[in-house]
Amino acid sequence: MKQIAVLLLSFGVLSGCNNKLYESNWYKPNIKKKTFRFYHAESKIRYNIENDSTDLYFSFDVMERITIQKILMTGLRLFVDGSGKNSERFEVQFPVYSDKVPVEEYRQFATDYDQFIQLGQRRMDELVPADGYLRSDGVVTQLFNRVAKDGLSVTMRFDSTLSLVYRATIPLDLLGELSGPIAIGLETGGFEMPRTDHADPNADVTRAGQGISAGDRAMGRGTSDPYGINSPSGSTAAGLAMRNSTAYNRILEPIRFRVKVKLSQSN
Repeated sequence: MKQIAVLLLSFGVLSGCNNKLYESNWYKPNIKKKTFRFYHAESKIRYNIENDSTDLYFSFDVMERITIQKILMTGLRLFVDGSGKNSERFEVQFPVYSDKVPVEEYRQFATDYDQFIQLGQRRMDELVPADGYLRSDGVVTQLFNRVAKDGLSVTMRFDSTLSLVYRATIPLDLLGELSGPIAIGLETGGFEMPRTDHADPNADVTRAGQGISAGDRAMGRGTSDPYGINSPSGSTAAGLAMRNSTAYNRILEPIRFRVKVKLSQSN
């Protein structure tokens, strides 16, 4: 009997991420519009985990601007371990992952993103890279967006609502012997501030007569940069205080989460 409830039976910790145990749904190809069952609150990613007798299907969509830009700029790693041990021997990387991307590049990409989003879905799709790769037991194979290879495929595109939609189809026989729950992990890179960025302890960020003050810039007042990451105020005490805020860290820090999945046995 198919169980569709989320089974929050166990929690572990790996790299600061909860390892939740879920149950996969049986994949039904005739259903075109599906409801996403699971949700990662920090990144606002809605995702599904499905399987049939031959394949594992992992899909998500996301409208959150910061998450989309982080995926497109720093890449995305999808780890799958058939033994449930959270190993990283099987990895689909699309777009190609980068551990740290300079935050100045985020500023330029955000400007381009604003321009493309006004032009609709077709232009937004131009922001999606064309290729990535699969790493399995040390063997690296190139992958291309929307092109199946030996039964494995990755698709990334924008839909009519300008949500970023991702789908990976992975043959179960690539995962080795399935001895229990499957571990699935998702990870992006992060953004890095310049190494020379530091605070001047003697700076007075409240002194008047300077037009827009450093404090104003750090808090995003009078500029188009709400977090002060692109202005000189990034090196002030106020700028560093803002950097420690939750909103600021959402820009800089990678997205990471892992779950364990019990495969569905029938439809």
